[in-house]
Amino acid sequence: MPIQAQFKPTAVPGIPQPPERIKKIRWKIAVMSGKGGVGKTTVAVNIAAELSRRGYSVGIFDSDITGPNVPKALGMLKVPIYASGDSIIPAEGPNGIKVISMGLMIREGDPVIWRGPLKNKFIQEVLNSVEWGDLDWLVVDLPPGTGDEPLSVMQLIPLDGVVIVTTPQEVALMDVRRAVHMARKMDVKVLGIVENMSYLRCPNGDIVRIFGSNGGKKLAEEENVPFLAEVPMDPEVAKLTDLGIPVALNRPDSEVGKAFQEIVDKILEQLGAAHGKDGEQS
Repeated sequence: MPIQAQFKPTAVPGIPQPPERIKKIRWKIAVMSGKGGVGKTTVAVNIAAELSRRGYSVGIFDSDITGPNVPKALGMLKVPIYASGDSIIPAEGPNGIKVISMGLMIREGDPVIWRGPLKNKFIQEVLNSVEWGDLDWLVVDLPPGTGDEPLSVMQLIPLDGVVIVTTPQEVALMDVRRAVHMARKMDVKVLGIVENMSYLRCPNGDIVRIFGSNGGKKLAEEENVPFLAEVPMDPEVAKLTDLGIPVALNRPDSEVGKAFQEIVDKILEQLGAAHGKDGEQS
């Protein structure tokens, strides 16, 4: 039966325990940023897409409860998720990516007006109930900031690491530094920083850095964390994202597609994973 939008969890105090179903997933990473509007969901979706393109089984959990954009980015706004007994069955997106998102449980445009305890309990109950099956990877798209949802995810899921997304502007870098420090306080490995919207390549080949230069790389050096890649601006990629088409799957040879390949290569190297499903773990 379809899961209803009227689902209203009740708040339960105390620190939650990691769900048993999550423990079966081999690698679990989160994508976060201290600031909104930096393209974090685009990065999360394309990391998941690139992993699936390499033959891994992948799930993505959209933990942004009040702004769930993963279904839009994957072209899944009309796809329901279902309950079977005491289990929630994820929806299936492009290339077999399994998806859980509040955006699949409510009508488009409906607001979710919840305080922190309800958000925390929702995340806890969903993670306890979702039947992911045998996944190689779970990618968690976190909302901006260092508040309720990121804290709940870091307590509930034994993450192998976080990818932190920024743009080159100083105001974004200030907030991203807070995200780096939160991960460290929660004893979660920072896999690295992605600088999104890094530059625009003109038709004549010239590069224009609209929002500044090398901010993400400098922050990575200052915080002694890896710099994963610069992801350029591309109007065609923006159109594809609006259409729910991940560039990692549909334009892997583009400049943006290659940037996501570089990001995934570096994640795999840090976690000691093979670069493709058929390879052996190093």
